[in-house]
Order: sequence, then structure tokens, then C-alpha cells
Amino acid sequence: MGVLAPAEEGLRCQRCTTVYPFFGRIPCLVDDPGLWRALWLSRLESYSSSAEQRAGDLRNEAQNVRVLPRTRERLLRLATGFEGQVEAIDQLFEPVQAGADLLPALAIPSGPESEAPIAVLESYENIFRDWVWGQDECDLVVSLLSALVPEEPGRVAVYGPGAARVTADLHQRCRARVTVALDVNPLPLLVADKIMSGEAVKLVEFPIDPVAENDVVLTRTMTRPYEIREGVALAFADPMRPPFAPGSLDVVLTTWFIDSARGDLSQTAAAINRVLRPGGLWVNLGPLRFHTLVSRAHTFEEALDIIRQSSFEFVVSDRQRVPYLDSPLSGSHRSETALRFSARKTGEAAPVEMPDPFPPWVTNPTTPIPITPGLIALGRTSMFTTAVLSMIDGTRSVIDVAKALGAAWHIEPARLENELRAFLAKLPTG
Repeated sequence: MGVLAPAEEGLRCQRCTTVYPFFGRIPCLVDDPGLWRALWLSRLESYSSSAEQRAGDLRNEAQNVRVLPRTRERLLRLATGFEGQVEAIDQLFEPVQAGADLLPALAIPSGPESEAPIAVLESYENIFRDWVWGQDECDLVVSLLSALVPEEPGRVAVYGPGAARVTADLHQRCRARVTVALDVNPLPLLVADKIMSGEAVKLVEFPIDPVAENDVVLTRTMTRPYEIREGVALAFADPMRPPFAPGSLDVVLTTWFIDSARGDLSQTAAAINRVLRPGGLWVNLGPLRFHTLVSRAHTFEEALDIIRQSSFEFVVSDRQRVPYLDSPLSGSHRSETALRFSARKTGEAAPVEMPDPFPPWVTNPTTPIPITPGLIALGRTSMFTTAVLSMIDGTRSVIDVAKALGAAWHIEPARLENELRAFLAKLPTG
């Protein structure tokens, strides 16, 4: 990404002419904005369908005559809450949806995109921690980080900002000239953008492990607690491929980021080294072992060695026990041992190949799509699904479908019956 200049459609790269659009007030600075948008709108559709199905299941469950009246009321409140959540999130995504060529959602039976409903809600609890009940937790994190940030730094980037409360508080306290928060996950930044701009955001909270019936589902209205000083900005961008020129930042802050970053710590360290000026600081707070390969679930000692090898020297490094998502409404409480450090750039890190989030035939639409074992398996699954669904007309039984498919495929129908029953058992009944 070269120098960006304002254009009618957004920001245009003067080197490659790529246009990076704004979604609302937030620029989309990922390598392929069109693909990013299409993926997240697909995930939004999957999330909405899943949540609506869940709400319907809860309403059906509430009709069970053996359910206690108090339980029935809770189930109906949850169903209403999920319906309200869908409506609120759909409204928040309006800047991303505006002008998009919307197509019918594609059913993807397996693979990473089967987790699409979860993807939309990633960091959802952090929104309420940041802007409703987590003042003490945020204050502690800000205190631990600000102690390592020099007074009035020039240009600061925050990787892994969540809903950006810590970003806003650090910008206020440390008085950076510019603070830019990067994330590829749209929902928390869409919420943060509205709140930090002075708008109110209404969103449904489902506290983790609530102990009281009044706390099972809550509608929250979130507003900023103070006016945000100028100089803070949000961007949809990949921190592993950040939209910054080499050596252009004074400080990079990573909060609960190292363990969830795509790629190994050596790649993360090299990417951060590249954008820091000579003598610039990498300031970190967060755990190391979360949703990752065993080989990448580094111990603290391993992490420090890897970072030193990436041309950093440590100013401070220690362990901190920090509460995490410690909601006053939850019956369970969580804390994490976080690695805190301040590391100064002492030289240029050795070049490291950065992971590409997509295979080359997705990144470049002209590249031939290879025939992979996964694609073959998906094709077989899709053929089976299409064939079975085409036979269901409201009158045929499992035995009837097995006979028809057996005749077409020259397979003994009895061999298909259990496969059909297993397939139908996984489908929604409502």
C-alpha cells in the first residue's frame, strides 16, 4: 500500500490505484476491500439465520407443557433478545451493506466459514465490558500499559482494540498526537465508532453464566463517558499487513493480540518491527496461549527469545494477573496471567514471509482453482444433500427416499437408510 489520497470513492493508492472505501466513517484498508466486504456480509447472513433459528427453537421449547411458568418466561425473553440482537446488529452493519450487491446466502456445510455466526459475535462481550460495566477492568489495563508508554508519543497504533475503550482511554491519558486502532472484525469497531463520535448505541447483552432471572438478557444503551480528544481513528485493517509505511510509528500497542494473531509470533514481531521507527516501542499486555497450534502456544520465556531475535531489546517485561470479562452479573469469574512488556526496536528484523489469509486462487481471481481433497469431499457432500432434499416432498419417508436414491445410484436401499437418518438428524426440526 502506497501513499493514499482522497478520491470520490474513498482513498486511492497513488502507487497501485486501488481504491479503499469508507464504510460510514471508517476506512477499509485491507488488501482486498471487496473480498473483505463480501465475506463479512456472508457471515452476517449466516449469523442472522442462526440467531433467528435459535429464537424460534426457544419459542417452541417454551410451549412444552412441562416447562415451569418462570422457565417459560425466561425462554421467551431470550427469544425476544436474540431477535432484538439481530435487528440491532443489522442496523450497525448498514454502512458495510450500503450499495452492496446482495446475493442469496450460500450454504457452506463444512470448513472455516461454517463458524461464520461465531465470527460476527467475536469480542461481543467486550463491547459491554468496555462501555457498560467494566470500568475497573479497563482502568487497570490502561494503568498497566500507560506506565510503559512515553509521555506524549507522536504516532501510536493499537492492534486488537476490541470495542476500543482502552484505545480511547490511553489516547486521553498519554496524549498521543495520533492513535489508530486496527481490526479486521467489523462489529466492535462499528459500535466504537458510534459511541466515540457521541452517538448512543442500543444493543442486547446476554451475560455469561447469569445467576438471577433479571440478568439473563438485558438491553443496554451505551454512550461515551467523556468527549474524546482529537487524533484517534479507527480502521478496518489487518495488523499483520498494516497500512503504515516502514518506520512511521513511534509506538505499537498490542492488547490481547499476540495469541490470536494469524501466524507465528516471529511473523507478528517482524510485522511490528517493520512499522516502528528506530528506537520505537512495542508495548504489550495479554496472554500467549489461546486458540492456537501447540507449537505456537509459546511459554513466556520462548516469547521473549523470539522477540529479541526480531531486533528488540526489553525495557520492561513482567507477568500481570488481570481480570478478564469479570462481569458483576456473572456467576463465574475469569482472570488471566498476561505478559506485559515494553520492547525497543534496535534494528531491522530479518525478512519473514507474512501469512496470506486466503489461498492464491481466492486472492487472484485469474488463478486456476485446484482440485483438492477438501473440494472433492465438499462436492460429494453437496451432491448427497442436493439429491436428498430434491426427494423430500412432504409425503416420502426415509425408506421411500432410500429406495428412490438406491435405484438412481444402483445401491441397495438398505445401505442408504442409516446415512439418511444421520443426515436428517442434523437438520433443524422447526
